[in-house]
Amino acid sequence: MERINKKIIVVLTMFLGMFLALVLYMTYFQIVKAKDIATGEYAQYNRRHWVDENKVKRGTIYDSEGNVLVETQTDSNNNNFRKFLYGSIYSPITGFNSKNYGTAGLEKSYAKTLLNIKENTPLSELKKLVENQKDGNNLTLTTNSELQSYTMKLLKEHKGSIVAMNPKTGEIYAMASFPTFDPNTITADWEDIINNEKDARLLNRATQGLYTPGSVFKVVTATGILENQDKVESMEIEDEGSIKIGGYKVSNINGMVNGRTDLKKALVKSSNVYFSKLGSEVGGKILQDVSSRYFIGEKIPFDLPTTKSINGYYDGIDAANIATTSFGQGDTLVTPLNMAMVMSAIANNGVMMKPYIVDKVTNPEGEVEFKKNPEILSKVTTPEIANEILKDMVAVVRDGSEASLRAVTVAGKSGTAEIKDKKSTNAWFIATAPAKNPTIAVAVVLEDSGTGGDESAGPIARETIRKALNLGLGE
Repeated sequence: MERINKKIIVVLTMFLGMFLALVLYMTYFQIVKAKDIATGEYAQYNRRHWVDENKVKRGTIYDSEGNVLVETQTDSNNNNFRKFLYGSIYSPITGFNSKNYGTAGLEKSYAKTLLNIKENTPLSELKKLVENQKDGNNLTLTTNSELQSYTMKLLKEHKGSIVAMNPKTGEIYAMASFPTFDPNTITADWEDIINNEKDARLLNRATQGLYTPGSVFKVVTATGILENQDKVESMEIEDEGSIKIGGYKVSNINGMVNGRTDLKKALVKSSNVYFSKLGSEVGGKILQDVSSRYFIGEKIPFDLPTTKSINGYYDGIDAANIATTSFGQGDTLVTPLNMAMVMSAIANNGVMMKPYIVDKVTNPEGEVEFKKNPEILSKVTTPEIANEILKDMVAVVRDGSEASLRAVTVAGKSGTAEIKDKKSTNAWFIATAPAKNPTIAVAVVLEDSGTGGDESAGPIARETIRKALNLGLGE
């Protein structure tokens, strides 16, 4: 009998342990993961939202001109579905909405807003919400659809991204990423999209693509040099085409010898020698801080999911890696959005504005529930230093760049970034205009293009700026 009692106690203990483990597991999801399940990475799998969407009409998404981008329609079975009126042109921004495959883009990050579900709506209120068949809230974006369509067309033959924004406010005017997908046929196309991994069509390259920056990063190093002139041997050097730092040989493109070179000439000629030498003298710790102020390596707060750029400077970095990182190689990786923000900070007297693409939220009655106001994200550097770099970037474009415009002064910088473990390159161009009073800032990256930044990305930056100015954006 005693042996049987012991067995019963063991079995009861096991059941009790399993019960406690289940309680702890459920508590973990209710408390720790509740927000993620509702709004984070797990939100797209939350079936509760799909029950709501058949009863609650998801709100409409508009562009800055009031054009309808996405709306809810009803099929022959009286089921709601999302209609994306611009198809693949806006898919990097709006994302998709599928019962089978979840949501992405604004359809995901603003799901509760579009469904008019409060952050902590209790179950009883959810039932009322469903029973009353209420309409959701509407979004108005900062984008211009004519510019968005134009930038997507500019990318048609390239993998890559274009970001165009207002440097003074942080408003995103266009955000192109290619290759992409048609959100209206996402279910039918899903297998093809997933099986074609090389194209990464679901990736918003603008906010989540990470690229070696190459020479566009030199504007960041230039900031550190100008802020720390007391730490460099001289602001002018004799550029002989190559230099050895920390046992590593740094060379200019094609070994170009630039002779007597100051900062302006170093940017115009894109001297690797100059930036590696003076960057090494300034030091990794200072340049790490400067990069952080440009939000390289920091999480960018934005309406869409973003990947953090990687700050190539780190504690204990050696001289050779400081040298390569200073001219845009090394371990630094950046997103196009981040580089558009870098350009914007230089164009805006050294002040980086918080980027945003959702301008306002209105309820079904048309009342404004939320209106975005421009916010300062980072005071990167002084107006004097920002303006000096801006003037030097005017010289870069004036010196024969493919990004120049006849009637408007453009400031910019190209980049031809070597890709690790590949013989190919990424082509970059960042630019702003009009240089005296910038209203548009642009970042262009052409992925694995194997071409020079000025020859391929430069014309795309030029045409993006031309179109934006012709549309009167930023005025």
